[in-house]
Formats: sequence, C-alpha cells, structure tokens
Amino acid sequence: MAQAIFGGMHQYGRGVPEDKKEAVRWYRKAAEQGYDKAQTILGNSYKNGHGVPKDNKEAVKWYRKAAEQGYVAAQHNLGFMYATGNGVPKDFMSAYTWWCIAAANGGADSLKNNDLLAKRMTFEQTAKAAELARKMVKKNPKLLK
Repeated sequence: MAQAIFGGMHQYGRGVPEDKKEAVRWYRKAAEQGYDKAQTILGNSYKNGHGVPKDNKEAVKWYRKAAEQGYVAAQHNLGFMYATGNGVPKDFMSAYTWWCIAAANGGADSLKNNDLLAKRMTFEQTAKAAELARKMVKKNPKLLK
C-alpha cells in the first residue's frame, strides 16, 4: 500500500520532514482500506499518542481490525490491552485467548505472555480461553495466516 509507505516516510523523516500527524493521516488512509499493518501502526499511534491524542479505546478498535485479519502483532497487542485493561475492561481470559491465537500464528512473545498469565488464572480459565480461541478460529479462519 503506497499510503502506508508515505506514512512511514513521514513517521521517520525519510525524504520528507518528520511529521507524526502527517504519518497518521497516511496510515489512516491505508488502514481504512483494510491494510492490516497500517491498522496496527494506527493502533500504536493511538496507544502512544504519536501524531494523535492518546486514546486506548481507539487503539483497541484498530488492533481488533488487524487482529481479525490474522495480523499477529495486532493479536498480541490486543491481548496486551485486555491484560492491562487499557481501552477495554481488564480481562485475563480475553488476553489469554488473543495470545493463544497470536501464538498459533508464530507469536513467541504471546506464548511467553500466556505462560506468565496462566500463573494468575485457574486451570479451568486457561482451558476455557484456549477453547474460545479454537472456536474463534473455526468461525473466522482468517485469524490464522
């Protein structure tokens, strides 16, 4: 997506002046067209307040769009938002579920996070979250790339 490339140029000042707001403008164009990496970057922008006001709910919205397309970084980030209660109510089962899906996509950090999170959950909760992940993938195979 050319829009995402322009976003990166402005984000890092490559060939143009560094301008986070302009980067967000270009990333948004790509994100609105369904480009999962741009959706994740836009989510990061809202999470960190780069080029836009910090807004965790908006970050979750963009992470979810990319996560539902199977983009592992977005799945991992969405799990993090649930684990910490940023932009969504804190929910270890949802975090575990998203990290299961991300781990199935090769997300090693998500697997490590689930190991840590499992220490704060019951066996029944982790089993239920893993089953939910399987059901989500069955309902939407695009969750796995």
